[in-house]
Amino acid sequence: MTDTDTDTTNTGTDAKEAQASSTRQLIETPHGVQESIKMDLLEMIQEGTDPFEIIYAVARYLETASAERGYAQHIIDNVRTIYGTALGEKKPLADEIAALESRRQRIQDYLDATKKDDTVTEEERARLNFSIKAHERKIERLKCLLQGKC
Repeated sequence: MTDTDTDTTNTGTDAKEAQASSTRQLIETPHGVQESIKMDLLEMIQEGTDPFEIIYAVARYLETASAERGYAQHIIDNVRTIYGTALGEKKPLADEIAALESRRQRIQDYLDATKKDDTVTEEERARLNFSIKAHERKIERLKCLLQGKC
């Protein structure tokens, strides 16, 4: 037997050991979470869930699984900007408009609730009013895109 023959045999043995190790690792890995997301994904598709909602759900799952705070919001923000603002897809645009309207309303509610007390200075009140106006301008711009008039 030559050195080459020995190397081939060892390589074959190494490959078998690597495959056995990989198989053991797969068997030992808990599959409950993976099965859950797989079944959730299949159910969303079978129910005809909006594809963007599926992307959002997978992003939220990945954020939880990876313990990477903010990952889902990063994905959602990118989807809204790229598919909504740039490509004019209606669902991400509508989602962004709803989020902006909700934030604008929360700021307005805060201003209204603090109108009669001194917890908010005039300078802060001016900033909050400016923020409300900025939200309204962006909402109008996105509504224009959503209606295809821009």
